[in-house]
Amino acid sequence: MKIMVISDLHNDIPYTKAAVELFQKEKFDKLYILGDILEDSIRVLNPLSEKILAVMGNCDSYDEEEVARFSLPYITYDYQFGKFIVLTHGHYYNEWNYDQPFDIMLKGHSHESMIFVNDRKQIIANPGSLARPRDYNHSYMTIDEKGIRIIDINSKEVIHFLDFRK
Repeated sequence: MKIMVISDLHNDIPYTKAAVELFQKEKFDKLYILGDILEDSIRVLNPLSEKILAVMGNCDSYDEEEVARFSLPYITYDYQFGKFIVLTHGHYYNEWNYDQPFDIMLKGHSHESMIFVNDRKQIIANPGSLARPRDYNHSYMTIDEKGIRIIDINSKEVIHFLDFRK
C-alpha cells in the first residue's frame, strides 16, 4: 500500500496536475487531501475520486462539496499499516483539541511541512503546501510500510522522513 498526501492546493492547477501525474506514475493506491483544495483543483482531482479520502479546509466551502465526486467532511479516518490515522485540515481539529486515541494525525493549514512524535508516541505530520509553501518546499507526503516521507515535488528531495521500522 502506498499513500500520497497533499494539502493546501488553493486552486493552483499546474501543481494539482503535477500531483495527479505523480500519483498515476508512481502507482499510489490512495490519495489523502488535507483541505484548501478549491473548485478548479477539485475538478482536476475528480477522476481519482474512488481513491481519494479528503477533508475540507478553512478556504473550502459547500460550493466545493457540490463539485467534488468525493466527500469533504471536516475530519475523517483511515486504518493503514496497523495505525489509526486521523485526517484533518488543522483549523478545527488538531493535536491540541482532539481527545480521542490515534496513532497518526495528518493535518495541513500551516503551509509548512513537518513530522514529529509527541510524548504519547503519536505521530503528527503535515505535508506542507504544494501551491503556496511557507517553508519554500512545494511538498507532498508519502506513507508506506517503511514510514512517512515529505518530498519536494520540484527537486524530488526528501525533506523529512520518519521510519516506522525503528
